Amino acid sequence: MMKISKENNELQKQLCQTVLAFCLTIVVALGCFASYIINTEQKIHRLTERMEAIESTLAQLADQLEVVQEVFYEAQKIKDHIQKRSRISAQQATEVTYAILHCAYQNMLNPFLLVAIAETESSFYPHAVGRVGERGLVQVCYGTFKMMMQEGDFHHWRDTLQAGAKYLVYLLRRFNGNTLLALAGYNAGPNRTLERLREIGAPYVRKVETNYARIVRNNHYVQMVYGQGLTAAGRPGGSWA
Repeated sequence: MMKISKENNELQKQLCQTVLAFCLTIVVALGCFASYIINTEQKIHRLTERMEAIESTLAQLADQLEVVQEVFYEAQKIKDHIQKRSRISAQQATEVTYAILHCAYQNMLNPFLLVAIAETESSFYPHAVGRVGERGLVQVCYGTFKMMMQEGDFHHWRDTLQAGAKYLVYLLRRFNGNTLLALAGYNAGPNRTLERLREIGAPYVRKVETNYARIVRNNHYVQMVYGQGLTAAGRPGGSWA
């Protein structure tokens, strides 16, 4: 009997050890599986973050590509117009085109309005000099140049173009976005009564208006983005608040 009891005890011990080993194996396996799941989730989370970053980068590149396409399209339209309406070389036409676009985007202006002003003032000749010393594409006088530019060369046409663009922005703000009054002020000086300003500036405004109309005629893109008429065509959206 004692021998059988001892054998039973040994069997029970072995059974307990087996069950314990099995339980430990299950626990270890569950731990490994949990660790695998956690690592996998972390990897998926990191992968998701990377995918979101890639999608964001691609969206930004798409937006930039759209802007580049728009600039290229506008540049082609402006260059074609300049070559038809002036005698400057093709190389100069390209330089003038991109200088106008650069100034327009920097100052949030309608580039085709700057084109119309440049055609009216200088026939797109960048080194034009006026009767009282005005210079450049948009014929800026020295006093206006000094008022608008903290630095720059009055004898360099790109700097006078920048000054003219800044001055036009100033006038558009002063006249609450009314492009016709801003143009009259650009030509005759803004410090007059509105009636006198309209009277003196009328011939100049008509010339710019004619040139602008020629640019946008049969050009649906320009009409849609900047407007067909000049009254509120100073910048996209027409807001000068």
